[in-house]
Amino acid sequence: MPTAEDRFLRILTHLRGIAFGENPMQARRLSVSQVALLDWVAANPGAGIGEIAAGLGLTAPTVSVAVSQLSRRGLLERVPDPDDGRAVRVTLSPRGSQLQQQAREFRCRKVRRLLKALSPDEQETLFALLERAIAGAAHGPKGDDKPEHTVGGER
Repeated sequence: MPTAEDRFLRILTHLRGIAFGENPMQARRLSVSQVALLDWVAANPGAGIGEIAAGLGLTAPTVSVAVSQLSRRGLLERVPDPDDGRAVRVTLSPRGSQLQQQAREFRCRKVRRLLKALSPDEQETLFALLERAIAGAAHGPKGDDKPEHTVGGER
């Protein structure tokens, strides 16, 4: 009998494999992390590197490198911070805004297609369970994620 982990991993694999049309992120060779950065900047235009890092749970140097990469690709714009000449504020470029919106619409189409098989009550149950699982994983004790078995069945 498959473990809960095996079942969940299989579900995730199936989710990735379902065809939903052209993925604008893949077509433009954007990683999930880069799209998350575009999404965060879209929701928080004019944020500084430190604010973005805190919002995404990353280090400032990591965000700075990612912002530079996406700026070179014409998706983000860095403008000098009027209060601190050494700092920059980050916004989406018009091209970045268009791509971020296309990516969002693509994800929304996927969600609508997945949820249409569920009643509104079932959708609420799904959301509540996922939110509870995520909250438990985010706030649970560290070190309790050791596998219950290892390769070959030995502990």
